[in-house]
Amino acid sequence: MARFFQFFCLILLILIFATSSANQKTHPSVGVIRWDAWNLFDGQYDPISFYSHRCLSPEKFHYRLPFFATVLSPTNTSYNEDMQSVMDQEILYAKHAGIDYWAFDTYCAYGPNCTTNTTFCAEYLQIAPHYCPRNPAYGLHQYLSSQYNSLINFTLLLLGSSPCDLNFQASYLELMVLPQFQTVFGGRPLLYLFQFTEVEAKLCGGGWSGSRDVFNRFRQMAINRGLKNPYMVLMDFEVPTVQAHANLLGFDAISMYALPGGTTEGSPFMDLVHVAQQWWQSAKDIKAKLVPIVPTGWDARPRYENPVPWLIEGPEHYFQPTGEELQRFFQTAINFTCQYNETVEAQTILVYAWNENSENGACLIPTLGNGTYYVDTLSKILPLYC
Repeated sequence: MARFFQFFCLILLILIFATSSANQKTHPSVGVIRWDAWNLFDGQYDPISFYSHRCLSPEKFHYRLPFFATVLSPTNTSYNEDMQSVMDQEILYAKHAGIDYWAFDTYCAYGPNCTTNTTFCAEYLQIAPHYCPRNPAYGLHQYLSSQYNSLINFTLLLLGSSPCDLNFQASYLELMVLPQFQTVFGGRPLLYLFQFTEVEAKLCGGGWSGSRDVFNRFRQMAINRGLKNPYMVLMDFEVPTVQAHANLLGFDAISMYALPGGTTEGSPFMDLVHVAQQWWQSAKDIKAKLVPIVPTGWDARPRYENPVPWLIEGPEHYFQPTGEELQRFFQTAINFTCQYNETVEAQTILVYAWNENSENGACLIPTLGNGTYYVDTLSKILPLYC
């Protein structure tokens, strides 16, 4: 009887230890970039959505249209993402895939003919000529009003110098206090910033030092609201450049929005995977703090054949990944995040992209061509743990 009791206690201790160990496993979060340019405004396509519509209207690109689109003819399509039912379905798809949060591209809103009352928004038109959405935050608004918004978190991917404006900063804080706002590294609100170069630094704070002061004051505003110090991530193409600028701004980590490339004939998806791995390794080699970028593709041929006015993109592209290739890529990214947890201290990765359908040939959002293939593929492996 005594031996049985000892054996029972031993088994109980093993079970307790196993349960405790499982509960202590780290779950690196998976974020995905949203580019919301699929809406109507006053019954017409929003200026940016107009170009998205034009890019994907040719029949050979219809397979890339998001699931809520309708094909009207071989040369014409129709869609409007600015609907609660559409956003509700997107949230359910993202939850099914195992995605933890969306990073909403956050731009200025403009009036008719690109009019604006703010210097920062006017300056953004120097980066992206004619990039004048009337309602760029429709996706975020529909997300916030959804009955399902507790299923997936969100953050902001800020662009240009507008984050230096006090009014914009106040609007960010109103979102950052919400329970769905993504946090990392012990509860710190996560924010990304892209397209912030020396030009933006001069407008923001008279240079890099002054801009650092602007963002430090924003950090203090967040702390005064009862939040922890925001975890701020700067994005740019070249690792040495973005790390140097992040140091000047006092940002916490670096990342990238996308990794353009491939060949005119098309390159294997694994070539893109290798480019991403090299980006991660380059950041680690210079001892940068990193949020690994995980691009699901690059194929801007619709924009090459039907150009948009705010940038020039070529026909170079990568082939769409198979389900197995996509799964291996995500597993590789999570393994890197876990193995080099001092480099990836925030324990999160950022995926490009959810709905950049005219630029990325393999977006995660279900499409007319791929259906739910990619969200189903990810649902089989996510969440992943260290």
